[in-house]
Amino acid sequence: MKNQKLFLIALLVVPWLSVPLLGRKAFKRFLPTAIFMCTFTKAIDFYGEKKKWWKFYSGFGPFNSMNFMNFGPYFATSLWVLKMTYGKFPLFLITNVSLHILFIFGGLKFVKGFKVFSLENLTKFQYLFFSFIRCLILYAFQYITEPTRTKKSFFNKKWTR
Repeated sequence: MKNQKLFLIALLVVPWLSVPLLGRKAFKRFLPTAIFMCTFTKAIDFYGEKKKWWKFYSGFGPFNSMNFMNFGPYFATSLWVLKMTYGKFPLFLITNVSLHILFIFGGLKFVKGFKVFSLENLTKFQYLFFSFIRCLILYAFQYITEPTRTKKSFFNKKWTR
């Protein structure tokens, strides 16, 4: 139990140590999307838990173990992936799918061992599909909320013959 608490604290704190390296401008730009995705993921977590797709173990304090995962690595990774790949959709997809494959086929066993969460009535490929849909929603939300200055150049371009 003591190892689980230390792991959960590290899971929450360590990814946040990289956030200052993003830069203030990128942090402000991608923060609303990261917050939206964490909220959206939390809603999916509740739904999936009721459907018994996955199981979350108890954390400590008012949080279950998935909150540590959601507001730690998932939040920070969303910020970093958007900063590094936004505007390059194919690269965004490749990066996201690669990270999810690494997590699902490598990290899942690790987080299950520390009693963070485990898949119950969902296969790894079904979970990968859910992760892929979430990454599309992440990109779409950023595109929709992106300031119009980046879209003006495309839509207000003067066409010449």
